[in-house]
Amino acid sequence: MSSQMTYEVRPGVRFLTPTTAEFRWESNLPGQSVVAYGTTRKLGEIAISDASGTFHEVVIDDLKPGKTYWYRFGTNQDGRRLFSEFYELEGKLNYTPPQIETQHGGNPLASEIINAAIPQLRQRGGYAVVSGDLDPVIAEMIAAQTQMTVIVLASDSDQKQTLRHRWYKQDLYGIRLSVQERETVPAEFANLIVVPANEFTFHSTLIAPLGEAITIGKTPDDDEFQWKKLSENLSFGTRSQPPELAAWGHQYGSIANASYSGEDLGGVDDTANLKVKWIGKPGADFGIDRNPRMPAPLAVGGRLFHQGMNRMIALDAFNGAVLWSLEIPDLRRVNIPRDAANWCADERTVYAAVKEMLWEIDAATGEMRRTLTLPEQFQGTCEWGYVGVTDEFVIGTPVKEGSTYTNFWDKASWYDGKDDAATAKVCGNAVVAYDKEYGSIAWEHPADAVVNSTITVHGSHVYFVQVDDPALKKLSTGKLVNAKIWNAASVVCLDLKTGKQLWKAKVPPQDHEAIVSFGIADEDQFVLQTSGKNQFHFASFDANSGNSRWNQSAQWPEDHHGAHVQHAVLMKGKLMVQPHIIDAVDGTILKSGTLGKRRGCATPIGAGNSIIYRGGSGPLTLWSLDSDTTSEFARLRPSCWLSTVPAQGMLFSPEGGGGCSCGGWMETSIGFAPVTNVPVTNKGDVQ
Repeated sequence: MSSQMTYEVRPGVRFLTPTTAEFRWESNLPGQSVVAYGTTRKLGEIAISDASGTFHEVVIDDLKPGKTYWYRFGTNQDGRRLFSEFYELEGKLNYTPPQIETQHGGNPLASEIINAAIPQLRQRGGYAVVSGDLDPVIAEMIAAQTQMTVIVLASDSDQKQTLRHRWYKQDLYGIRLSVQERETVPAEFANLIVVPANEFTFHSTLIAPLGEAITIGKTPDDDEFQWKKLSENLSFGTRSQPPELAAWGHQYGSIANASYSGEDLGGVDDTANLKVKWIGKPGADFGIDRNPRMPAPLAVGGRLFHQGMNRMIALDAFNGAVLWSLEIPDLRRVNIPRDAANWCADERTVYAAVKEMLWEIDAATGEMRRTLTLPEQFQGTCEWGYVGVTDEFVIGTPVKEGSTYTNFWDKASWYDGKDDAATAKVCGNAVVAYDKEYGSIAWEHPADAVVNSTITVHGSHVYFVQVDDPALKKLSTGKLVNAKIWNAASVVCLDLKTGKQLWKAKVPPQDHEAIVSFGIADEDQFVLQTSGKNQFHFASFDANSGNSRWNQSAQWPEDHHGAHVQHAVLMKGKLMVQPHIIDAVDGTILKSGTLGKRRGCATPIGAGNSIIYRGGSGPLTLWSLDSDTTSEFARLRPSCWLSTVPAQGMLFSPEGGGGCSCGGWMETSIGFAPVTNVPVTNKGDVQ
């Protein structure tokens, strides 16, 4: 065995309770492994994995709530002890609810609900509402057997006081069990309601768009719900036609990168018509300071996913409840305008690039489902770069080790400059498609370099900028400066199902500084956006032939604070980049000096009747397409790239402004819902 052999691991920690966490790691060497941990670097405690391969998992149940822990991993190889580096676990960011213990008290209905109905739930976290006409033991059992906060609807003040006294006495009242009057519970809020069947219609307005119901007695006669009869006295209900909710599953909305998900917020174009649906976790301590341009949040399947400093969290989209969180020391990726996000999601799975691996994480629980690895020829020298997901495939690129941006501290890590240090593009060595169901490789497209930030999928087409220069393979990095890219760059279109090249077209001459390079697509075209020499540049390629459709350039508003780095919004037949509106059909500049006065680094996003950006004095701002006016959330600051997303019928702004010295920002996470439905005209199709 070589004396230079090192023990490398890819760890992740999932909090289970305030005192319990699941440690899991994959190593480069098989064999028995242990995790040593403690509140100082002296460690002191050891947990041994039962596995003997490269994947390990242990549950540690003696953690002190709120304490910071150090941990590292070790193994024995041929009589030698090998250790990983040290990692830090911040207990104060463990948001799991406290566990409670209670007995069913001889209530057979409570036992039946726990054994037959609770396993039907789409998720165990969130909020449950229980009728005050039912035995309170049912509420206690649901709280004990799930991670839900349970609210009992008191029928009168006497019952409210009786239940509060009962649970105060048992140290149960507060976070996990509470009592409220019916009118104080928001509409479309609960993940679960448990009510007598004859009360279902009255209480059904409390159910969140993807929420569920348990009814006692005769199955309700309600066509909006479909019912599964679990016993003579018990039924489980879900909506007959679940609402079609726009998803923000990739960095710029869909995998087509439009910076618009199809979410119109009911036609709202003024902050006055958005109400706070929930406010809460996480706060600023969860994340990196606002400036290094981190991956965007994701909102899919009734859940909001948000990244922080080497960690991710899942919140319920409709009430903000924390569902799970993961600490992943190797997760961090920044300067996303010159790379691709390290994650995406669909309704069942979060896909996260962790060094050379792609973790498939259960969207409801945070459990690891599966790991995808790079093709054999890239293993040991490459890491996972781009990641995207379609109905059938997971798309990825291998990038040379150490190519991604991870530095987040000092002025250079603002990534606002125009020099090569800030603008070098992270490039992959191939585009690889994996079968989504089985995890096997469906096809590979090798390349000298693929510019990750340009990879775009729409319909049956995969687009990207490819660089044909064999000398690039000899470089030690995939972080390529402009001089290495544009002289030999072409746009390539592949068939999504087979990987077969459909067409290839030369990129127009890039004699400017290509500060950013983005790919955006709709049904008819692929648009390459670059930026340099005081202008945004757009080149449109026909989706079917690759022939040039149009080219256009438009002036920057400024050359600092992100004004020159913006990612255009493709929405309803128009490309929008402040301060211009461009016809996406022929490239004509329809209007300039519009979209509101911007301030700060956040890139714009589309919300149907409005553009959302950072404007005015610096806060989150909506610009109305109809009235050409702006409105603001005065103390809410988005991050320096993209941290606010419209999706799932709501507008989500998880905390992204922490560390900013330019105002008294709230530094909290908020979910907004439209107050009224405003008629929407000229609604376009978005993939």
